[in-house]
Amino acid sequence: MASGVVSMLVTGLMPLLGAGLGASTTLLVQRSSAREAKLKFVAESRLAHREELKSAILDYFEAAQRLQGELDVRERGGTPADVKRLIESVWLAEKRVEIICSDALRDCVVAHARGLHDAVRDAAAYPDWWAHCRSLQCDLLSQTKAELARDHDW
Repeated sequence: MASGVVSMLVTGLMPLLGAGLGASTTLLVQRSSAREAKLKFVAESRLAHREELKSAILDYFEAAQRLQGELDVRERGGTPADVKRLIESVWLAEKRVEIICSDALRDCVVAHARGLHDAVRDAAAYPDWWAHCRSLQCDLLSQTKAELARDHDW
């Protein structure tokens, strides 16, 4: 009779063990899939942020280049176009970068924009605007490269 009870217990427990093992395996697979989906989402988000930052900084450089062209005209004795409008476009492009970048890049872009603004406002103090802005632009480019090259935990 004892062997019949043991046989009955084994026969009854085997399906339960199988169901438990199947449920555990299903949970492990779902957990692994969810982790993989999260990692993929994080990687895609980082790439999207990098592209947004790259676009914003290129817009800033384009606005700064238009202003620098007019500063060149002024430096050669010509009459520059509406530099007030151009410095405002630099300011707006700067703000676009500021809202999505790191503090280090923000500091560089603000310093560069301020240098351009100083050169626009006071031609007498900055007759060679490039001498005033060159190091600021080098710092900005260096920080931009570092920012675009590294992975962030944002």
